[in-house]
Amino acid sequence: MEDPLHREILEDHACSPAHQIPVERPSEESLWTSPKTGNACSVSICSEDDRIGQIQAKAEGSALAVACSSLMASSVVGLVHGEAFSLAESVIEFLENGKEAVLPGDLAVYESIARFPERHDCAILAWRALLIALKP
Repeated sequence: MEDPLHREILEDHACSPAHQIPVERPSEESLWTSPKTGNACSVSICSEDDRIGQIQAKAEGSALAVACSSLMASSVVGLVHGEAFSLAESVIEFLENGKEAVLPGDLAVYESIARFPERHDCAILAWRALLIALKP
């Protein structure tokens, strides 16, 4: 990653991932395993009135996969399902197809990740799991 701030954000999330506490009564759950890398991410969500209240996102694999699952979870808490689903689609489209997207806050790290196509699969692992959990 070329941007030092982006690198720092990713390292912080990789070393101390957020949202690792199990969700007691999840209303949505999913698991995505990458056919390309074998990395996996599970997502458990407790929603109330279609709004994400609690989330656990646990990635198994690379440090980047762990960091991005932490970033994803931190970014969607408080969002309604539709907003979280749209954000996930935007991040995936940004990395996979270069589609322009305004990625808020710490999600700006994806601008650096975009320069490394070989890392895209790890970076979108948790987002794919989120899409499955929130699929209408």
